Amino acid sequence: MAKTKLVPKSWIPAGPYSLGTKCGNTIFLAGQIATANDGSIIGDTVQAQTEIVIDKMVEILADGGMGLEDVMQTTVYLQDLDDYNGMNEIYAARFAEPYPARATVRADLAGAGLRVEISCIAMKD
Repeated sequence: MAKTKLVPKSWIPAGPYSLGTKCGNTIFLAGQIATANDGSIIGDTVQAQTEIVIDKMVEILADGGMGLEDVMQTTVYLQDLDDYNGMNEIYAARFAEPYPARATVRADLAGAGLRVEISCIAMKD
Protein backbone atom coordinates (compact mmCIF):
# COMPACT_ATOMS: atom_id res chain seq x y z
CA MET A 1 0.00 0.00 0.00
CA ALA A 2 1.11 3.51 -0.77
CA LYS A 3 1.82 5.94 2.06
CA THR A 4 0.34 9.43 1.65
CA LYS A 5 1.63 12.52 3.47
CA LEU A 6 -1.12 14.60 5.08
CA VAL A 7 -0.58 18.32 4.54
CA PRO A 8 -3.04 20.56 6.40
CA LYS A 9 -3.16 24.17 5.26
CA SER A 10 -2.52 25.77 8.66
CA TRP A 11 0.41 23.77 10.02
CA ILE A 12 3.94 23.23 8.74
CA PRO A 13 6.19 20.55 10.29
CA ALA A 14 9.29 21.99 11.92
CA GLY A 15 11.60 19.18 10.82
CA PRO A 16 12.05 16.19 8.51
CA TYR A 17 8.76 14.48 9.35
CA SER A 18 5.13 14.43 8.28
CA LEU A 19 2.45 15.71 10.62
CA GLY A 20 0.44 12.69 9.53
CA THR A 21 0.60 9.81 7.09
CA LYS A 22 -2.19 7.71 5.66
CA CYS A 23 -1.92 4.15 4.42
CA GLY A 24 -5.13 2.48 3.31
CA ASN A 25 -7.78 3.18 5.92
CA THR A 26 -5.32 4.10 8.69
CA ILE A 27 -3.86 7.46 9.68
CA PHE A 28 -0.82 7.88 11.91
CA LEU A 29 -0.40 11.33 13.48
CA ALA A 30 2.94 12.55 14.76
CA GLY A 31 2.94 13.99 18.25
CA GLN A 32 1.23 17.38 18.09
CA ILE A 33 2.29 20.26 20.31
CA ALA A 34 0.90 23.74 20.93
CA THR A 35 3.24 25.75 18.73
CA ALA A 36 2.67 28.20 15.91
CA ASN A 37 4.48 27.75 12.60
CA ASP A 38 7.20 30.14 13.82
CA GLY A 39 7.90 27.81 16.76
CA SER A 40 6.35 30.02 19.43
CA ILE A 41 4.27 28.28 22.08
CA ILE A 42 0.52 28.93 22.06
CA GLY A 43 -1.24 28.77 25.43
CA ASP A 44 0.25 28.87 28.89
CA THR A 45 -1.97 26.31 30.67
CA VAL A 46 -2.29 22.62 29.97
CA GLN A 47 -5.98 23.16 29.19
CA ALA A 48 -5.23 25.80 26.55
CA GLN A 49 -2.44 23.73 25.04
CA THR A 50 -4.60 20.57 24.97
CA GLU A 51 -7.33 22.47 23.06
CA ILE A 52 -4.78 23.68 20.50
CA VAL A 53 -3.24 20.23 20.12
CA ILE A 54 -6.64 18.60 19.54
CA ASP A 55 -7.58 21.37 17.07
CA LYS A 56 -4.39 20.52 15.14
CA MET A 57 -5.28 16.83 15.25
CA VAL A 58 -8.76 17.57 13.86
CA GLU A 59 -7.30 19.53 10.93
CA ILE A 60 -4.69 16.89 10.07
CA LEU A 61 -7.22 14.04 10.34
CA ALA A 62 -9.64 15.98 8.09
CA ASP A 63 -6.93 16.18 5.42
CA GLY A 64 -7.10 12.37 5.41
CA GLY A 65 -10.90 12.23 5.41
CA MET A 66 -11.29 11.36 9.09
CA GLY A 67 -12.21 12.95 12.39
CA LEU A 68 -11.82 12.44 16.12
CA GLU A 69 -14.53 9.78 16.01
CA ASP A 70 -12.12 7.63 13.95
CA VAL A 71 -9.27 7.81 16.48
CA MET A 72 -8.57 4.36 17.89
CA GLN A 73 -5.53 5.04 20.07
CA THR A 74 -3.76 8.06 21.54
CA THR A 75 -0.55 8.58 23.44
CA VAL A 76 -0.49 11.66 25.67
CA TYR A 77 2.85 13.02 26.85
CA LEU A 78 2.84 15.40 29.82
CA GLN A 79 5.78 17.49 30.97
CA ASP A 80 4.36 17.38 34.51
CA LEU A 81 1.99 14.68 35.77
CA ASP A 82 0.35 17.34 37.95
CA ASP A 83 -1.24 18.51 34.66
CA TYR A 84 -3.08 15.20 34.21
CA ASN A 85 -6.47 16.42 35.47
CA GLY A 86 -6.39 19.62 33.40
CA MET A 87 -5.49 17.71 30.23
CA ASN A 88 -8.08 15.04 30.98
CA GLU A 89 -10.83 17.66 31.42
CA ILE A 90 -10.33 18.93 27.85
CA TYR A 91 -9.66 15.46 26.41
CA ALA A 92 -12.94 14.12 27.84
CA ALA A 93 -14.85 17.09 26.41
CA ARG A 94 -13.38 16.73 22.91
CA PHE A 95 -13.46 12.95 22.45
CA ALA A 96 -16.74 11.01 22.62
CA GLU A 97 -17.51 7.54 23.88
CA PRO A 98 -16.29 5.03 23.12
CA TYR A 99 -13.06 6.83 23.95
CA PRO A 100 -9.87 5.82 22.15
CA ALA A 101 -7.47 3.50 23.95
CA ARG A 102 -4.90 5.74 25.61
CA ALA A 103 -1.51 5.75 27.29
CA THR A 104 -0.44 8.81 29.28
CA VAL A 105 3.21 9.23 30.21
CA ARG A 106 5.49 11.88 31.69
CA ALA A 107 8.12 13.00 29.22
CA ASP A 108 10.63 15.77 28.73
CA LEU A 109 8.96 17.67 25.90
CA ALA A 110 11.09 19.35 23.24
CA GLY A 111 10.57 23.00 24.12
CA ALA A 112 10.53 25.12 27.26
CA GLY A 113 6.93 25.91 28.16
CA LEU A 114 5.37 22.94 26.38
CA ARG A 115 3.00 21.06 28.68
CA VAL A 116 1.35 18.40 26.48
CA GLU A 117 1.91 16.43 23.28
CA ILE A 118 -0.55 13.96 21.74
CA SER A 119 -0.08 11.42 18.95
CA CYS A 120 -2.73 9.08 17.58
CA ILE A 121 -3.74 6.32 15.23
CA ALA A 122 -7.10 6.56 13.42
CA MET A 123 -8.94 4.05 11.24
CA LYS A 124 -12.06 4.21 9.13
CA ASP A 125 -14.11 1.34 7.66
